[in-house]
Amino acid sequence: MARLNDNLNFKLMKNQHRPLEMVTDGNRRFRGRTKHVGIDYVDLKGNNGRVTTILKDKIEYIDWKKQRNNEDKSW
Repeated sequence: MARLNDNLNFKLMKNQHRPLEMVTDGNRRFRGRTKHVGIDYVDLKGNNGRVTTILKDKIEYIDWKKQRNNEDKSW
């Protein structure tokens, strides 16, 4: 489990400014960019400016989005 968590930390830090969609337990979907990456949590900043804290053990998968040239439009 620790190895998987380290790999997730590396991917989240490497792609910090890239848009993503995160799906958690219960099929909840969050869109935005990573703001902070902690040991057991991720702060996700949405398009509306709201920061949401998500526990890493609740993340089912992450869908990395392509970087856009025109960032004014929301995806």
